[in-house]
Amino acid sequence: MSEQQRPPTVSVIIPTYNRCALVQEAIASVLRQTRVPDEIIVVDDGSTDDTAAVLAQYGPPVKVVSQSNQGRSAARNRGLREARGELILYLDSDDLLAPECVERYLEVLGQRPEVGVVYSDAYVIDRAGQRLALYSHAMRGHRPSGMVLGELARRCFITVTSMVRRPLLGDDPFEVGAEHCEDYDVWRRLSARCQFQFLDEPLLSYRFHEGMTNATQRREITEAEVEIQRRFMAMPEFGRLSARERARIYATHGIKNAMLDRPSIARRYFLRAVGECPWYPPGLLLGLVSLAGPNLLKRAIVFRRRLAGNSLGTRANPLEDMQRPAAVTPREGGSSSVRPRAAESDADDHLLEVSHAD
Repeated sequence: MSEQQRPPTVSVIIPTYNRCALVQEAIASVLRQTRVPDEIIVVDDGSTDDTAAVLAQYGPPVKVVSQSNQGRSAARNRGLREARGELILYLDSDDLLAPECVERYLEVLGQRPEVGVVYSDAYVIDRAGQRLALYSHAMRGHRPSGMVLGELARRCFITVTSMVRRPLLGDDPFEVGAEHCEDYDVWRRLSARCQFQFLDEPLLSYRFHEGMTNATQRREITEAEVEIQRRFMAMPEFGRLSARERARIYATHGIKNAMLDRPSIARRYFLRAVGECPWYPPGLLLGLVSLAGPNLLKRAIVFRRRLAGNSLGTRANPLEDMQRPAAVTPREGGSSSVRPRAAESDADDHLLEVSHAD
């Protein structure tokens, strides 16, 4: 077989810490793939439970790497240094892959050399594996393909469980020491370098449970999102976006600051939105509402998110509203239609408009 005909090699990287039961489910979901990866690298980040004993039972293609506890970014980077695959798929140790996930991602990357990252819809499941919703239903909003920097600067709509061409990641892509949104920052950098492709299929299960940071540290996550948005705005590519795209990003940045009780910063970015695009209604309306005081502004934001039907809600726990299984709607072709982290939907830049349409 010639080099051109040889299928690309795939490495799945699973960082884990004190999840001896859940990591077995994650590994099993990878071993059940219709196209089993060439290697599954599990990085034990200094677990103190029975993780080491559990992982010792596995043989190839599972490779176990142990290190002292350094955090999930360091664990992901270590896994990447150990990986030999040309395509990389990260999987958190509490999440699961659908059986056809690797095969479907590979199809896209094999046919579309301009695409560097493939991501998909997901099921949201609870600790027991019960499906709660489709991610795209729970967290509404556009999931674009192509050059996604303008959309990504407003909100993170991509889970860490996406397939990436290895050369794009470089060395140690995850910021060690970052407690939140470290994957969002990776997507930020890649969004300036390659196209992304969204698959409208639930090819993974994203587990929501009491031990995850999304469930317990909403304010800290929002603060991290604000910092990454500032990094977007400092990129040369940001200046090449249209005035309307920049206005939308400024307005969303203002909304996040308003929810963090920073009304003066919020107002500044609403005014920037108006300065970029004077006839952009959300920026103008948000600026006017902000003059009436921070409490009214926050109430308006919460009201608009609820009106938009974002079932992640607006409480400190962004998935708290999912207390019982949601209906799962079949899509064409037989796949079921039940998404990742950001607590904002497209409602944020259409805060006081009636519809989502631009």
